[in-house]
Amino acid sequence: MLVALESAAAESVSASIPNLPLRGASGIMELAGSALGGLDTVLQGLDVLSVSRIHGPSPTAVENGMAMAAADLGQESALRIRYAAEESPQAVAERLAGLDEVRWAEPNRWREASVMPNDPQFGTQWGLTQIECPGAWSITTGDPSVVIAVIDTGVDLNHPELAPLLVAGQDFVDFPPGSIPRPGWIFEGDFTGVDAIPQDEVGHGTHVAGTICCLSDNAAGVAGVCWNARLMPVRVLARIRNTTTNQVTGSGSAAHIAAGIRWATDNGAQVINMSLGGYTDTIVEREAVAYAIAHDVVVVAAMGNDGVATPSYPAAYPDVIAVAATDSADHQANFSNFGPHIDISAPGVGVLSTYWDDTYATLSGTSMASPHVAGVAALVRSRNHLLSAAQVGDILRSTAKPLRKNPADAVPNDDFGYGLVQAAAAVRKAAPLIVRSRVILCRSEIISCTSQLVRCQPSVGIVCPSVQVLCQRSIQLPCVSLKVLCQPSAVVRCPSVTCPSVRCPSLACGEQPGDPSSADAAAGWENYDPYGYDPYSNPYQ
Repeated sequence: MLVALESAAAESVSASIPNLPLRGASGIMELAGSALGGLDTVLQGLDVLSVSRIHGPSPTAVENGMAMAAADLGQESALRIRYAAEESPQAVAERLAGLDEVRWAEPNRWREASVMPNDPQFGTQWGLTQIECPGAWSITTGDPSVVIAVIDTGVDLNHPELAPLLVAGQDFVDFPPGSIPRPGWIFEGDFTGVDAIPQDEVGHGTHVAGTICCLSDNAAGVAGVCWNARLMPVRVLARIRNTTTNQVTGSGSAAHIAAGIRWATDNGAQVINMSLGGYTDTIVEREAVAYAIAHDVVVVAAMGNDGVATPSYPAAYPDVIAVAATDSADHQANFSNFGPHIDISAPGVGVLSTYWDDTYATLSGTSMASPHVAGVAALVRSRNHLLSAAQVGDILRSTAKPLRKNPADAVPNDDFGYGLVQAAAAVRKAAPLIVRSRVILCRSEIISCTSQLVRCQPSVGIVCPSVQVLCQRSIQLPCVSLKVLCQPSAVVRCPSVTCPSVRCPSLACGEQPGDPSSADAAAGWENYDPYGYDPYSNPYQ
């Protein structure tokens, strides 16, 4: 907690509180001899651990061209207060700010360095910055155990930015020789026979894959939303060419797509991206998507590129994260489909990524927007492996930057859904629970509990020896002698209705800050800084 005092109140603070040096830790100090009225009363209820001055500005500071004395800037009256009470920093700040002797009070917020990759073409990848990927990369760049299936035209298996990240894939394209996809078009390349070589012959799937995940910060090519996750190439669209214009695209059947979805699910995909679609609902695809979702796979799909509200499938299937496209000004792309089934939006205009035959290309479409969201979903799952697919979707939607065409439009709306996907906010919200515990010591006789499990409930501290303690959020921690880790001020109760509450015969219990023992480490102490504060709140709400 950071607190700035009014000048009169500052004079009553003990001179024993030193300035906090720029480097090094301050010792535990006391507000000895202070007479600060309401501030004293508040601090007495917070179980203060230490008080130190924060390092103020230099003796003079220039603001609007005028030199200002350091005292005028509150250098000598600003304090950092560390406390052990369980009251939230925001609530404490509001209480302190209402006191006459306090100029301002606020939680000591976390700040993190933003990671900028050295890929030479990252500067032109406006979408990655627009969705705050650098802030997310400061926390995670992806986990190799997270696999994203690219159900598309395949992937260029030899592309230097993708090949090291590929896991085994499959080619499901299988049309009889001589088949005609539609009048004026012909199949080319490999379009007969299922095999295990999902080589891209169009470029579309390679472009999608590179946006989701590619080798990044390697001084070559481009960066992806994810850097270290794995890509599963699943080829369901064959190469077709217009015999008049020589236009090339990918085309496949509902049966091929459904087979690809099921295969990816059965072979470990945790995220599926489908930058494809059509306006006819099919049972085979609907059931395949339901199969993936039932197996806890995050399914992401493109809305379509005809600028209409007509539902496109698979994007419109239940529980699929349907993605629309935006431009660099956060406006709806003029080609992007819309409608009530939209979930979220992402950059889809002028997107640079990897391309067929070891090259790079700039493309536009909801096909380019969808992989941005799939990549963020992979970062979220990398950050917290315990999240379900439904929880990942909720995080993506709840942390999105709200977008609307008109100020009076609600969010979500039919144009942007919940808004622009935000990687940094999503990754922060996905953070696993960190148990901020204290060791509670009871110096009285311990009453044994007949159950093997006890649950911590808010109240007075007590321990049960030689049993497992099940704390909040179902995190199980072992008892160590007469020490137990749980939320501060807790009473241990037995789950059985026939077992009475376990209480200390006397209340002669002392509390002290917990130490990062082996049990603490299991509970997340390796990530715990007791002096920082970040509620992982959505800055756009």
